[in-house]
Amino acid sequence: MNFISEIVINGPVKDVYRYTISHKNLSKWVNDFKSFQAVKGRNRGKGSTAIHIYEDSAGELKVNEEVLDLVTNKSFKTRLYHKNMDTVLEFRFLDHGTSTKVIADTRIKLKPPVFNLFSFFMKGGMKKQQQGDLRRLKNAIEGSQKS
Repeated sequence: MNFISEIVINGPVKDVYRYTISHKNLSKWVNDFKSFQAVKGRNRGKGSTAIHIYEDSAGELKVNEEVLDLVTNKSFKTRLYHKNMDTVLEFRFLDHGTSTKVIADTRIKLKPPVFNLFSFFMKGGMKKQQQGDLRRLKNAIEGSQKS
């Protein structure tokens, strides 16, 4: 299952990029994000690994992260996975001077593979959640500029 979401954020690309990839800011814009635990490497650099912990009404979910690639102020590509899902998420940052277009390109494989037959029914909700995350990212970055 693949989908793309995008948003324009008022702020220079270097600030938007830095804010987006910082693990310290994830709880400010990622829905149900609770905490980040570095496992290997630092500062979400290429090859680093970590555990993301999410919590909602259903309980706690631990998701492994592996940073696949990053190009400063251009892109950040990560793999997020657990026993039922394997996701590659790439953020691209397009410099528009005083604003930045953020594109989130998501590719999800459900496990076991037979679950992918039902992905059609899940895609809309997942894309809606991602668009909500991007709106919260925009609000968090633009709100921090006013402070």
